[in-house]
Amino acid sequence: MNTRTPIQPPNRPTVLSASFSHSHNRFITGTSTGLRCFRTDNCLTTYHPTLPTEGAIAIAEALDDRYLAFVAAGRTPAGKRSLVIFWDALLGTELNRFDFHEPVLGLRLNSTSMLVALHDRTILFDHQHIAPPTPPPDVPDNPQDTPDPPLRAPNSPKALYPTAPNPHALAALHPTLLALPALTPGQIQLIPLLPTTSTSKRVLRAHNSALRRLALSPNGTLLATASEQGTLLRVFHTTTTDQVAEFRRGVDPAVILSLAFSPANRWLACTSDKGTLHLFDLRPSATSARGKPPPRPQQQQQQQQPHQHQPPHPRKNPAPRPTYPASKPSTLSSPPPPPSPSHQGSLQEYYSLRPVPSSATPPTQNPASTALTALKASPWAPKILTDARSAASCAFHMGEDGPEWRGGGGAAGGGGR
Repeated sequence: MNTRTPIQPPNRPTVLSASFSHSHNRFITGTSTGLRCFRTDNCLTTYHPTLPTEGAIAIAEALDDRYLAFVAAGRTPAGKRSLVIFWDALLGTELNRFDFHEPVLGLRLNSTSMLVALHDRTILFDHQHIAPPTPPPDVPDNPQDTPDPPLRAPNSPKALYPTAPNPHALAALHPTLLALPALTPGQIQLIPLLPTTSTSKRVLRAHNSALRRLALSPNGTLLATASEQGTLLRVFHTTTTDQVAEFRRGVDPAVILSLAFSPANRWLACTSDKGTLHLFDLRPSATSARGKPPPRPQQQQQQQQPHQHQPPHPRKNPAPRPTYPASKPSTLSSPPPPPSPSHQGSLQEYYSLRPVPSSATPPTQNPASTALTALKASPWAPKILTDARSAASCAFHMGEDGPEWRGGGGAAGGGGR
């Protein structure tokens, strides 16, 4: 008897993509049978349209409860992979379509723009008021009906930005800023979108290898990046392009699946094909303390020990000690007077005694942990030991995969950048 679970039951649709709406109160999924919209709070279905052509939708993005955009793909696509359709859920009809004559790899939507990511370039569209669709001829006009509000849809191409080969459709769209891969692998271009701000494009070098994931913070001030190695995550300030933090996800290479900031820029979340979710602390105190190099041992010894007066070198032929009259007491032979009650220092400071060296104190910790701590504090310690790690982590799995699933494989070792 064959008891094996089928690879894909025929009555279960496959989820090909999922994304949140611009307001984050809805999320939309592209499946092998179409697309569906859900509420974020209770996951109830809010919209399940019947498209003109049945088939798979590989990319789906929602602007709000009314407008959405999608691209067909999959084994049985609902159209061409080069065609982007902008859909009105209220009217249940198509408002606009764009044919790029090559496969569309990604979409981004916000209240003012639509971004289309292709293999080596990205096109930005502006929303404009468009005429409502023409009603069918058999529907009579009613003069008492109130006019419908004007429709807004992407209609005019605003700019075209060339990029390095971008097979993962990397792009981060903010109302004031656009982050894209630059022409050189590992670099990112920051493009301001508001006319009141500077229109000059800025380019920063994020990694030595090709990029795998990037994300902008909710307020657009921070940018997080990850390379194809997946071992290091870097955070940059979008105004100054300075690196403000660097975190180590792990030692083995991994495929970074997603990056996301918390609403207040306190935490950075990262998921990978290792089946682990990491949380990194972005507080300035924590990142600056972890990023500051430890002082050298000589500097620590100078900071701990007070300044000592070194005794003069002895002479080979010391001169005879001078004699003083009997009426005048000698200050050399008599011991120093005891400290007065008003003296606030210790006896060691008063008599110029050396403090007990720290090396003379017997260790109270485990020798192995003490050696590792000393190695981390050494200025010659490997970078892999001094990198900042995640503040918390937990395992996760997707679908019917077990808790120890490993999606990407990858050889061990390597400290990629």
